[in-house]
Amino acid sequence: MPRASAAAMVAIVVVATLTSPPAGEALLTCPEVIGGYFLACLLYLQSGGPIPSACCRGLTNLLAAAQATVDRRAACSCLEMAVRGATEEVLRRAGLLPDRCNLSLPFVISPSTDCSL
Repeated sequence: MPRASAAAMVAIVVVATLTSPPAGEALLTCPEVIGGYFLACLLYLQSGGPIPSACCRGLTNLLAAAQATVDRRAACSCLEMAVRGATEEVLRRAGLLPDRCNLSLPFVISPSTDCSL
């Protein structure tokens, strides 16, 4: 993995850990979403290859934890922030995650997703 890409992903995780979602009274926080549920997906996003089963488990657990609208919005905002500035290849892989994990996310993992819906 190129040094700049690895540094960018580490920076994303650090920023997400220090930032709480702008979702009012959400129970889910960005450190939980990125550092807990989504962390296992980061290597796949950077390098490709097979999706780790821990990534799919994390997304499944995130869906279970985000039952309330405010939590779904918070999770969406955190993931939207996590992929900001990502390369097109990383965004393509992020878009494949729901299908490859046999999940139906209520939003697209993209820097242009409107999480207010």
